[in-house]
Amino acid sequence: MIRGREFLYRILYTERASRIGGSNFSLLQLVKGLDRSRFSPFVLFKYDLPVRQNFRDAGIEEALWSSVTGGEEIQPPSTLRPYLPWYKKTDLYRLAWSIKHYMKVQKKEADDLVPWIREQGFDLVHTNNFVRADFPGLTAAHKAGIPAVSHQRGFYDLTCFQRFIARRVDRVLCVSRAVADYNVSQGLPSGRVMAIHNGIDLEAVRPSEALPVRSDGKKVVGYIGRLEEWKGVTSLIEAAEIVLSRRRDVRFVIAGTGPEEARLKKMIDSSPLLAGGVGLLGYSDDPLALIAECDVAVNTSIEPEPLGRSALEALASGVPVVASDSGGNPEIVEDGLNGFLYKTGDPASLADALERLLENDELRRKCSIGARRQAEKLFGADRYVHEVEAVYDEILAGIEPART
Repeated sequence: MIRGREFLYRILYTERASRIGGSNFSLLQLVKGLDRSRFSPFVLFKYDLPVRQNFRDAGIEEALWSSVTGGEEIQPPSTLRPYLPWYKKTDLYRLAWSIKHYMKVQKKEADDLVPWIREQGFDLVHTNNFVRADFPGLTAAHKAGIPAVSHQRGFYDLTCFQRFIARRVDRVLCVSRAVADYNVSQGLPSGRVMAIHNGIDLEAVRPSEALPVRSDGKKVVGYIGRLEEWKGVTSLIEAAEIVLSRRRDVRFVIAGTGPEEARLKKMIDSSPLLAGGVGLLGYSDDPLALIAECDVAVNTSIEPEPLGRSALEALASGVPVVASDSGGNPEIVEDGLNGFLYKTGDPASLADALERLLENDELRRKCSIGARRQAEKLFGADRYVHEVEAVYDEILAGIEPART
């Protein structure tokens, strides 16, 4: 189909995440914002996640991988990290496993997908997860003779074999400069690796014009996200105990689910101080509303955070952010402008950063204004979508669409 002087290109997005998370919603933000006079998106899910309904509600074509390849539906794996004996962590074992897994599993998945890609007339494949898990989509694009884009949303080690396969990718989009630098250090071609920050729909998130005032006079510190070990929420519990031992005008709320939930509950219940000052809320279907109720939002990851979506949502909501100083967090938070960074994994450093905001209304108000301005400057959805579209334009320049 030709619209004026521009083609309508058909883009296949593959989503292989096994649970609902930031990658799903960042992808949703992208496909919703595409210029539909030029690009036609189709999202292929490996797992039957509830988030598929969000895509359908937005008018996005989608399907399950098994439904288009004729295989059986695959159930999501456990989110618990398996115990690995030492020898499975060695470079030699990882190399042998990566070759075996590609040849026995991923190559077959790619072969099953190629005929459908050709039948549907896709012009480009955009994989949405980490590169080594996305080899079926990337390899299928290579075999179908169309370009491929890989969206890197984390820090993942590659074996030399995986680096060899990954060099087929036309562009590697990374959610932060930290992730981009890491992928280059892993051996991916620097000329194909670029950073594009995720975006937030700023029209859907409006900050309050005044600091929250509550009948009990307490300020609220909130964490909204997955409860996994690497997210470091235990650091927040320990910091909360420090803060609550010094002041009683603060309440901590933790919203989310995950394998750490039982451990966190045990920590809270074991301390009368914590039990009276920390609430474990479980899953929330409206995280933006929870963020808007906070005076300060926290990101406590003890492993490098690629680019925390909840932190971006807090900025857009005009809520100051206190975050660990690793990964992409320094690209989000500037000390004294929209929040503070603290030493990763150090509860005392976290407690100090929180208290700097909690005890100073004027500083908190300044950081609230700075948070929204930073979101508008760097993290708007329109900017995010336009930068990705520019990558498509560069790759597809001079290529006529498979279907006209």
